Amino acid sequence: MRCFTSLLVTLYLSASTLYAAEPPKLSPAEQEVLNVSLARRDAHNKRDMLALAGYIADDCLFTSDDGGLATKAQYLQHIGKLPVEYDHSTNPRDFTVRLHGNTAVINFRTTAHEQFSDADIISEQRRTETWSKQNGSWLLIAIQVGNLPVNFRKPVAVDARVYQDYVGEYEWRPGLVDTILVKDGKLRSQMDGDTDENLPAGGEAFFIKSDLGSVTFSRDAHSRVTGYTYHRIDGQEIHAKKIK
Repeated sequence: MRCFTSLLVTLYLSASTLYAAEPPKLSPAEQEVLNVSLARRDAHNKRDMLALAGYIADDCLFTSDDGGLATKAQYLQHIGKLPVEYDHSTNPRDFTVRLHGNTAVINFRTTAHEQFSDADIISEQRRTETWSKQNGSWLLIAIQVGNLPVNFRKPVAVDARVYQDYVGEYEWRPGLVDTILVKDGKLRSQMDGDTDENLPAGGEAFFIKSDLGSVTFSRDAHSRVTGYTYHRIDGQEIHAKKIK
């Protein structure tokens, strides 16, 4: 992993694997609110606007994956204009439900699909929904969506013999070192107990599947690798010097 947020994702992925093997058992009350959440999702996917509106409180807060806020009216107006295939989610999973009196919080993972011309844009997401029980019925009062860092870039073909040039240790800062090695013909990165494969993007650039950034190795006048630059998706850069 190339950043601390990615390290948190690693912890999450380990937990999700556990949940996939042993789904948590829910109490009847927890299952009740989860069923309502799933019914709201189905109404969204089917564009059953009347049913969809009935699951949502009038003052519900919608927070998108880019941090934008929307009201119930804005959400319904946006969804109502789109055909089903242009905005829907599939495979809801890894549910965690917490009840606090008449308030419930549901956290789960899902796969979102957005159609643009002939492209189906896929986003792996983790969503948090907050529900309130009012007059015996559960109403959605807030939902927050966050995209998980899944890189859909395709690797290019390279001569794996060049990987030996990159082998070594690269210091991000004191105590945080990225060890680059070749194993089974693949260029791998080991940092803080985590291991990832560096996939070639062309030239001296590489990427990993669980991170949206990229790495570009640098060389000196004698063509020796001296370090690399990690390019964050937001345009900021981290420069790692080769120390061994």
